[in-house]
Amino acid sequence: MSEMSQPLAPGPGAERYDAMDVLRGFALCGILLMNIIGMGTPWVTNFPPFPASWSDPSWQVWFAENALFEGTMRGLFTLLFGAAVMLITRRADETGQTMSAADVWSRRCLVLLALGLVNFTLLLWPGDILWNYGCAGLVLFVFRKARPWKLVAMAVSIMALLSVLEGYAYQGDIEPYREGAAAHAAQARGETLTADQASALEAYTDHQEYLSPPQERIDAEAKERMGSYPQAVAWTFEAYADWGLSGWGVFVVMESVAFMFLGMALFRWRVITGERSLGFYAVMMLVGYAIGVTVNVAEHLAMWRGGFSPEVWWPNFTYEVSRLPTTLGHLGLIMLLWKAGALSFVGAALRAIGKLALTNYLGQSLIAAIIFYGLGWWNHLNWAELWAVAAVVWVFQGVFSVLWLKAFAMGPAEWLLRAIAYGKRPPFRRTAATEVPA
Repeated sequence: MSEMSQPLAPGPGAERYDAMDVLRGFALCGILLMNIIGMGTPWVTNFPPFPASWSDPSWQVWFAENALFEGTMRGLFTLLFGAAVMLITRRADETGQTMSAADVWSRRCLVLLALGLVNFTLLLWPGDILWNYGCAGLVLFVFRKARPWKLVAMAVSIMALLSVLEGYAYQGDIEPYREGAAAHAAQARGETLTADQASALEAYTDHQEYLSPPQERIDAEAKERMGSYPQAVAWTFEAYADWGLSGWGVFVVMESVAFMFLGMALFRWRVITGERSLGFYAVMMLVGYAIGVTVNVAEHLAMWRGGFSPEVWWPNFTYEVSRLPTTLGHLGLIMLLWKAGALSFVGAALRAIGKLALTNYLGQSLIAAIIFYGLGWWNHLNWAELWAVAAVVWVFQGVFSVLWLKAFAMGPAEWLLRAIAYGKRPPFRRTAATEVPA
């Protein structure tokens, strides 16, 4: 059989791409910081208990989360997903196996859709991202040969459009809130409300319940979420469908496509593979943080000082403006530390976690289900305590991943993904001849 007609198979690894595994491990750990809040507290809550106070550890976590991690860990993970299409298709294009590569990539995306379904039903995590990655990934293949600057231009255009749409979507809440606040003040003075005032009051009440959900809503969620396993599965599917299978889900898919385009460009520029200089990554870190963290801090200080009122409207327009530079700042920081040899055993653990990224991502959902559903810790820990739990999970997954890779070539989820995508079972146990694909 000639090389042209042979089926596509995973290619050999490349040492320089260890950097991508380190980035992937770092992103996965950061994602858990974000996810564990929704895993361990009521889904209807969006903030720690009010009043907001700088002395409250939970509010300190809220601010740190939004200044450094909100959207950026998912952003980094998405950049790496975009780079993956380049890894899978590059060798195929060089050997004339483009159609085989398209087949592999399409099946890979379909497997992610299936695993996403498992995650937001059986593993009880309604914040799953795999389903969206599967959807977004289906459009990437046709852009794999686009020039990097064109990929960047398309990514920036998508993010600019989404920023405008998101900002204007929230503009409609301002006037009803103001009228509702006025009606609330009139009611507090003992005045009898007109029909229009009573209607306006609903907007104010809805916002207050968004900030601090009433106990009856939390109790209703607890009844379904902490009931029998079938009840919990039904609840988590409905919770995911409410955002992931709605207009907001389309928004997230488009956002993912934009970051995947950037990941493809960064791969072509040898940035995400760790091949650029220490100075390059230092500049990336400093510029990214200088822009992104500054805007993030300004956004959330404005929200805090404005009493979390929808009248503080401008952060709705600047989310992507702060998210993207901060994400690139994280990339620069980790690559700088990795190339300088400053990560030591932490870097080795992050690399192992990254090599088992899919297994560990699903594993985080399973661990959370055991802790919060099985052991009954749901809604018993504050935000700071939940971050402490996340740190324990990091250590566990780091040790697990290092030990697992001593005996096995890849994780069980990675094995399943590759077996279905390539139509052949890859080696599972590690042998002297085993080489893990990049």
